Amino acid sequence: MEYSQINTITKFGPDDYSLWTLTMPRDQIGEIRQGTPVIEGDMRRVFEEIRSVDQQPESVCNFLLPQSEGLRLLRVDMGENFTDRNRYNGSSVRGSREEIMVELREVLKGQGYHLYGNAYFQNVDVLETLQKIVEHNTDYYQTDFKYDMEKLTQAAGDRNAQRHFLWMSRGGGTWCFAEPEVYVRRTNAHNTWNFYGAGNRSEHVKAFWIELKGMRDEKVMGDIVEMDYQKHLDYLCTHSFEPTAVEIVFKNPNDVRTFSYQEYDQNFQSIAQRYGTVERVSFRVADPYELSRAVIEAHGLFWDATEPMGIEDYVKRLDRDRLHDHGYTADDLILTGPLDAEKAVKNGLACYALSSDGIKELIADQDDFQKHHYRGVLFGMETSERDTLQYFKQDCTPLFSHEEMREICALAVQAGMENNPEKAPLLDRIIHKAECAMSKVEPQIALEQEHEFEMEDRE
Repeated sequence: MEYSQINTITKFGPDDYSLWTLTMPRDQIGEIRQGTPVIEGDMRRVFEEIRSVDQQPESVCNFLLPQSEGLRLLRVDMGENFTDRNRYNGSSVRGSREEIMVELREVLKGQGYHLYGNAYFQNVDVLETLQKIVEHNTDYYQTDFKYDMEKLTQAAGDRNAQRHFLWMSRGGGTWCFAEPEVYVRRTNAHNTWNFYGAGNRSEHVKAFWIELKGMRDEKVMGDIVEMDYQKHLDYLCTHSFEPTAVEIVFKNPNDVRTFSYQEYDQNFQSIAQRYGTVERVSFRVADPYELSRAVIEAHGLFWDATEPMGIEDYVKRLDRDRLHDHGYTADDLILTGPLDAEKAVKNGLACYALSSDGIKELIADQDDFQKHHYRGVLFGMETSERDTLQYFKQDCTPLFSHEEMREICALAVQAGMENNPEKAPLLDRIIHKAECAMSKVEPQIALEQEHEFEMEDRE
């Protein structure tokens, strides 16, 4: 049985509240979610509607469930002795209304929920948009995305193929599944999609619904809508279906056969040996209409109060949220993934290790980077240094040779001897970039040239 968390509020007095975070079966949480809310809206408005303990039975719980742009309050009678039976379940905190609202925001954030609208990218280059999300949210195994690209490109070019997909970016890779597959239990798609719940916060999962609209100028075009992943997991608890049959397409000869799910599950190896290499597997449920209806109704979870955004604005918000969640709120650095941070340090660029107490520390060398990396810190760079990093990430022939770069560096150093305050910042940036672009031996040559210029100037 799968479990998740839900939050309930108790009001003891005019400014005396308690937040109780319970761990309950997901299907039970899903049933609570299906109830009719007392009120929906922003947090302050919802708190105004919470009754005190002397105005409602002890068995009634005030459940607060997040939604786009706010919360829903549901009063549910959980039966006698519910509180006693769950006395040691979860955690609770008591305080004033303001204190409990702050605590609730942090708890919801820790559970993976967010209280602002879902981003909506309309009629965009799907692969380019997803690639930018990968670059900002997936720290490792970004190469997973190439398989997603192949799947989406193939589907976009085939009029008879699936048009709707669920896509996930996480800290350690990506996943892409045809939407209906996620709603069928026991499948790889369903099991994988459900795996990264509240207990995997370190994966900072971002989930999206994709609607393909075809190809244009060799680009995969479509709409992309951000999903509230935790809400969707709750929905799947009560809207998933058992597989009853499996349709298998065999590669050679080109043959299509249907097996009961039980036969497939117990005899897959013998089936493959008998009929040949398996090219594609499709799962069937007893009531396809109910499956389709559940899939369509789920769209309301993420279409509600969508917020049209450009991808550049979205990744900025994504970076900011990750930094703030980590505890770094200065907003003076750009979030940098560990692979990029390592490359930056290797090439002499300024990169900082960011602590959860808001302190940044300049990384001295590769050993220093590894030390911080093992501690699990985030990394950040200034905008100008991050832009320079893009040069080192390109697999192309440098515009200038080493000899030319040495000359550029020398000319910049010589120009700096003029002591022109207005030109100094520009010359410093040129010298810094030139030194980074040269090999490790080259900066020493530049320093020797600078020393020669200084000696000539003294003479």
